Amino acid sequence: MTTSEGPLTQPFAWNLVSGNYSEDVVPQFTPYAADAVRLLGVAPGQRVLDVACGPGTLSFIAARTGAAVTAVDFAEEMIARLRQRAARDGVDIDARVGDGMALDLPDSTFDAAFSMFGLMFFPDRARGYAELLRTLRPNARAAIASWRAFDKVPVIVELFASLAAELAWAPFGKGSAPPLTDGEELASEMRAAGFHDVALHAITHTSHAASLRAYWTYVQRTMAPMLLLQQKVGDDWPRIEAAVYERVVAKLGEGPVVLPFTANLAVGTRA
Repeated sequence: MTTSEGPLTQPFAWNLVSGNYSEDVVPQFTPYAADAVRLLGVAPGQRVLDVACGPGTLSFIAARTGAAVTAVDFAEEMIARLRQRAARDGVDIDARVGDGMALDLPDSTFDAAFSMFGLMFFPDRARGYAELLRTLRPNARAAIASWRAFDKVPVIVELFASLAAELAWAPFGKGSAPPLTDGEELASEMRAAGFHDVALHAITHTSHAASLRAYWTYVQRTMAPMLLLQQKVGDDWPRIEAAVYERVVAKLGEGPVVLPFTANLAVGTRA
């Protein structure tokens, strides 16, 4: 169950993309967060925990139902942007910098808990599940989301393959995938952590980009591995990104781009 250490297990990578996440990624993630809030039946007056909250995509949805939301992320810049948005919009969220594997929160406190596309990157996922379970009240539920493999999204396949062709040492397009792309693995890990009545949901939403160029720009702005790659490549990046774009245009054309992404959403109950 342990996730190997890597750059995505460190705050630096997520601090790096925090600004673009707030601007570009929140609209894409919002439908998945809304589905999760609805599935758990979040209601006014409930206490809700959002772990690995990022810029607060789910936190704001839950808070606007009337719930009291505590949002935790290890990336200081993500929390800073969440607080700025909350102050601007007049939304009350208790936003904290913290470790999802060692939450500074009391036992049996929350009526619902979430980790949307975050716990899957924890160096020790077992501790992440255990902390969610510990902080839930008896009979309360948690929802944990991960991405399914992107191999059914042609533009992602071609972009990664083209990156691998330009950079032989890069991991893209070489069988690497985000953790927990198998929903049954996610559900099994929740059961092993002590959750009961675990139900697995496959949730698909489709986003669009006006052109391949627009989507390729989005990828370079918002994907933490891409920004880390750009830093590593340095001054040669403009040549590489142009070559990748030309390869993908030759395969798929200039757009528009349709992006159907499917998430695994596992819901489990604390006994």
